[in-house]
Amino acid sequence: MNTDVDTGLLARLATWYLRDFQFQRGKGAINRLLGKFLRITTRGGVRLRLTNPLEYHQRTLLYDHAGYEPEVTSAILSVLQESHTFFDVGANLGYYTLLASKKVGSSGRVHAFEPAPAQFEHLRLNARLNRAANVVLNNIALAEAKGEREMLLSLGWNQGTHSFGATEGPTKAYRVPCATIDGYVVSNGLERIDAMKVDVEGAELLVFRGAERTLRSLAVPVIFFEACEHHARAVGHSTAEVKSFLNHLGYDIFQLTSRSGLKPTAKVEEEFANLVAIHSRTGGRCRQSLEESNR
Repeated sequence: MNTDVDTGLLARLATWYLRDFQFQRGKGAINRLLGKFLRITTRGGVRLRLTNPLEYHQRTLLYDHAGYEPEVTSAILSVLQESHTFFDVGANLGYYTLLASKKVGSSGRVHAFEPAPAQFEHLRLNARLNRAANVVLNNIALAEAKGEREMLLSLGWNQGTHSFGATEGPTKAYRVPCATIDGYVVSNGLERIDAMKVDVEGAELLVFRGAERTLRSLAVPVIFFEACEHHARAVGHSTAEVKSFLNHLGYDIFQLTSRSGLKPTAKVEEEFANLVAIHSRTGGRCRQSLEESNR
């Protein structure tokens, strides 16, 4: 029996009740009930089950599923083409994974990485809902070395803040398997990566260190990543170090903004920003696409 209900009346009622209804009593029970049924359709035709609509990311998608993270969404859509290979590192419930899946088509591939068990099951549910046969799901973390590592799973209002460091709110320790991008590329025989999105709550430098050989040999044209100084410090480095590391591999770093599109960044810490690294040799088309998408 299909228990999903598509976006429309139920989504509007859920938004009204969870956001605007003044009384808090009973919202937890209603939230659990909605989690069994609620489905939305986002920009790009991505269908998502919302299993916990009160959780931060799911709530944000419910309230504005056509305008979720507009700068990053528009940027990724502007650079991806049919047959491209895309890496989604820190895939969460699968919004960007499935957005990319639809854009690259059946001749392309999306490799999604999500180590947290609940988020991975949610990702798998949404991949199945979208019949995303071109998506490779990986229930692992990416880091600077292969092995096992302790991850702190968030128990608070934002369950997208699982991290290798103590960032915010109550957490539960959980051991996760780790791989490197370099090792993954070799073991899967990949000869190209056209774009990456990396959102790993402060562990970006670890991911890039484990991808150094790949970034040098394949010269991945464009990398979208989140930079948060508080989260980076919790893992043991700074956002300035992340940018410097990528600069030495031939990347120019820009901030994604709604007004000007690409804004060059200085070699300083970033309190919080959505950044894009464009390779100086292979990223010319991507840079042009990003600049044109904001005109």
